[in-house]
Amino acid sequence: MQKLFILFALMGLLSSCSKDDSDMENPAFVPGEVIVGIKSGTDIHALFNFINEVGLEVDNIHALTFTSLLPPGDLQFVLDILNEKNYTNDGINWFVNGYVHRQTNQIWIFPRLFDMHTLAYQQDWLTAMDDLKLQEEHIMDLNSGSILFKVPKGQEIKWENKFETHAIVDWAELNYIADIELHNN
Repeated sequence: MQKLFILFALMGLLSSCSKDDSDMENPAFVPGEVIVGIKSGTDIHALFNFINEVGLEVDNIHALTFTSLLPPGDLQFVLDILNEKNYTNDGINWFVNGYVHRQTNQIWIFPRLFDMHTLAYQQDWLTAMDDLKLQEEHIMDLNSGSILFKVPKGQEIKWENKFETHAIVDWAELNYIADIELHNN
């Protein structure tokens, strides 16, 4: 009797599996995109060298953090200068933002940099860092930014694997598409 019960339980478990489980094994991703996390402590020069070495289009770099040695009253000045640049915002949703830290009274800046495969943009950012006295901030438990690369369609996994072998790369992954269901409570 106990063996029969185990057999029915096992059959019930197996029949409850759905085709949706295969979606978990092969999740959908955005064709032509790979996201790369940069190891904590990597400076902006090494980041730009990596981009130049790879030779691919960069959609954007995000999760960067900088502080400025300028006085806290210059926060809006810093934001205005940075947001005038066409590679620091998309003109719609993404702009450089920041704040003055309440305890240290220091300006903190959080840019998203677009099209940074362009050498002129890289040089301009380095100049802006000097002009605005920006210093990189690295939080050891977090990576030093993430890069969304455009790769040839059909070669996403090849590039994901190639990126993972680079010394400054913490992780690389396909740009997976997530289904989000909202529940009303």
